[in-house]
Amino acid sequence: MKLNYIGIVAAIIAFISLALPWWTMTVSAEAMGTEIGTDVSVYPYKATAHAREDAGTWNEPVNMDLWFGWVALVLIGEAGIAGIVGSVIVGKIGKIILIVAGILALLSIIIFPAGIQSNLSVGPPVPDAGAFWKELGLFSSGSLTEMGISWDYSSYLSFGFWLALAAAIIAFISSLKHPVAPPPAPPAPPTPEST
Repeated sequence: MKLNYIGIVAAIIAFISLALPWWTMTVSAEAMGTEIGTDVSVYPYKATAHAREDAGTWNEPVNMDLWFGWVALVLIGEAGIAGIVGSVIVGKIGKIILIVAGILALLSIIIFPAGIQSNLSVGPPVPDAGAFWKELGLFSSGSLTEMGISWDYSSYLSFGFWLALAAAIIAFISSLKHPVAPPPAPPAPPTPEST
């Protein structure tokens, strides 16, 4: 059996992407000599906030509707499984399964940012997010002053998202390199009658 190692790499990358945040927002403020900050990380299956201030740090879940994350989780998980299955099946069927793996990974990276953007348009995932919320998007950064408090913020699609994109691209490349026919059988050794 000949394995398509490129497809297996795509599957592994797809699974690794699930352990990393797909979107991150960082907010920091300074008021009266006290610095505070919050980092919000959104994974396909959860959203968490890590706050830091002079008095210490804390973590807590963020109240966010993650329907898009769960859909992305299922799609990228299926892409990983399809990448492995397609890599071990030689022939046209294996090639088609690898193409399906790439399509599933692409769908996950389309649905996730669309869901994040729809959540951003509804309201902030953390209470007292400030006026910067109106400026926040998938990729944004800036600073502003509100009621004597200086706010700095940034948001971006994070490591997990980019690994899922890499998994999709690698799955498509593996489909191009996939063996479509089994290797030819070695020639039979000559028999004494044929000499």
